[in-house]
Amino acid sequence: MDKNQKTNLSIIIILGFIYFCLMIPANATGAKTPQMLSIFEVDEYAQYEHVLRMLTPGETLYQSIRNFFVYLHYFYGYPFYFLSAILLFPLKLINGSNWPDNTQTIVCWLRQTVSVLPIIASAGMLVWITTRLKRRFLSIGLFVFLLTLPGVILNNFWWHPDSLSLFFITLVFFFLDRDQLRFGRNFYAAAAACGVAVGIKYAGLYFAAAIAVYLLIGFFLKKISWKQTVFRGLSFVLIMIASVVISNPLLLLPQERAEILRTQQLQFEQTGTGIFVDRHSAFLENWNLPSDIRRYYAETWCFVFALGSLIAGFFRSRAEKIHSATLLAYLIVTFSVILLAASRRLHYYLPVVLPLFAMLPSLFQTTSAKHKKLFDTLLCLVLLLQGIPNLLLSVSLFRTQLSREATSPAIQLYEQVKSELLPQISQPEGRMLRVFRDWKIYFPEQDGFAVQMDWEMATLERIQAWDPDLILLEQENIRMFADPEAVSEAVDPEAMQKMHAFYASAAQDQLPGYRKVLENHFAVVFEKTSDSKLEVK
Repeated sequence: MDKNQKTNLSIIIILGFIYFCLMIPANATGAKTPQMLSIFEVDEYAQYEHVLRMLTPGETLYQSIRNFFVYLHYFYGYPFYFLSAILLFPLKLINGSNWPDNTQTIVCWLRQTVSVLPIIASAGMLVWITTRLKRRFLSIGLFVFLLTLPGVILNNFWWHPDSLSLFFITLVFFFLDRDQLRFGRNFYAAAAACGVAVGIKYAGLYFAAAIAVYLLIGFFLKKISWKQTVFRGLSFVLIMIASVVISNPLLLLPQERAEILRTQQLQFEQTGTGIFVDRHSAFLENWNLPSDIRRYYAETWCFVFALGSLIAGFFRSRAEKIHSATLLAYLIVTFSVILLAASRRLHYYLPVVLPLFAMLPSLFQTTSAKHKKLFDTLLCLVLLLQGIPNLLLSVSLFRTQLSREATSPAIQLYEQVKSELLPQISQPEGRMLRVFRDWKIYFPEQDGFAVQMDWEMATLERIQAWDPDLILLEQENIRMFADPEAVSEAVDPEAMQKMHAFYASAAQDQLPGYRKVLENHFAVVFEKTSDSKLEVK
């Protein structure tokens, strides 16, 4: 690395640090209590109790060790929870036994270190691969462009495995780029990184075709013989599998392995067909990308430029040809998997968009010193043309994040219930007041209240069994599940029929034993009327 490259690397590190710090105010919002996580990011709420339990001492040393390794939330791999718990350990040491009470600090730290930091590192590595940091404004411009994609900004605002998964995906490309068909330690480092990516969220499996292409390039360029091709390929797979197991040690325990496989089967089913309702839809809209992709990543023309850049890479240096070939094979597999999914959330596209857009410099490269400035200018114009609207939207998203507690309808509903409804209710004798809430309803746990939320949604049978004094339902759920078409479109019609019966009754204010006492555009509150268990002053 020459002096110019080192200077450019220093600038990028400084910009990455500034970017990291800028995310802190936004990531400190929406986390005053664990229950507040559910109204903004329900996935965070589902994950949070598990990482806390990992650091909770048991009655014995064995129980403490078990808490750390048997993390129970097997929708995501152990590397995500392991890294999260390790990063929280200093906070636990600093705050002592009351450390779980600092929810806001804990969640902000997790969002910063597990989401923001890995994506900064990923963008930096991708910029290195495609520019080698030789052209200052181009390298810096591309780095800023990638980090200010609105889809990236949104992903920064939660604690989730996707940034970590992208980081290990990028590491695979980084090590393959360093290897340059030598099939040495960097090749096997790529295999280890690929295994961790598989262990986090299966993303490493997207490299199945890419590694095959990389091996075939080595064979056809006579870097390895056909026997060496087979041996290197098998070695890659074995190292990858070993990396999966080492990073997910519970796979060695029969009982936990069975539960992991069961959970992952459920995950595949929900991703492939939908959680409650089958929502398969066409990807292209009149030969345009979906509106959310164009809004939060880039317009269709920018993707066309990026694809052109990928193709242009086949006509550049050998290193660029190798990267273009492996990247194309990877993108074909990744994009095919995304298209098969019933739900296509924005963060699913991160491992496609960032590696693809990092290729933009290839379309504007020239060996002529005379035309270099012209080509740099053209690329900067492309980045600015898409980057300026991206930056404006990202700033708007950032501002919305800063004010989301003040504008949250869920928090406003709770304040209204607390001030208008709860003062009229006497505490039932001999027990706590029972409250049932939908996923995104806010009702924090507190003395005198038992709060229940069901991941499988409410049914008349479940409500009857739990016998809540108050029921708080989202209007969105009422509209969705009260619709008779929800049953015909359901993944599980029998289960949906029970949910439909409950929410249809709620929509008509005919819940047995309950009456509607509060309603706004966001939610409806029902109060128990039968058995005189709820006394109104």
